[in-house]
Amino acid sequence: MYAVADALAYPDFNDQGLQDTAVVLVRFDNGAIATAEASFNAVYGYDIRGEVFGSAGMATAGDIRRTSMTFHGADGVAADTWRRNTDRFHDAYTAQLADFTACVRAGATPKVTGEDARAALAIALGAIRSVETGHPEHLDQLAS
Repeated sequence: MYAVADALAYPDFNDQGLQDTAVVLVRFDNGAIATAEASFNAVYGYDIRGEVFGSAGMATAGDIRRTSMTFHGADGVAADTWRRNTDRFHDAYTAQLADFTACVRAGATPKVTGEDARAALAIALGAIRSVETGHPEHLDQLAS
């Protein structure tokens, strides 16, 4: 994994460690390559999308539009967008909490486990370390 980041939208925050724009490149053990881009400055709304492209086709997920309605007028094209992550993912957050509560009551294993959280943390820490060092990081070395 290799990551770069900078404080481009809010340069005054760079000395406090807040970098608002980042790109992460990941090479998986099977040779597949993934990129992730992040920016805290999507002034048009809460924008989160995904795309997987391969030899058999492409799958995409996510749409910043709150509805499928788009207005085309003299001033251009406009669509109502999601403004906050809590609005966009309200149903998902509620379902996740309900599943966790049901699992605690039943003594079952949740769909998202502590191991999943640890893996996500390892990825985040690897990206941070790569930004700090300017060198690629290997996730297998970070998981321990």
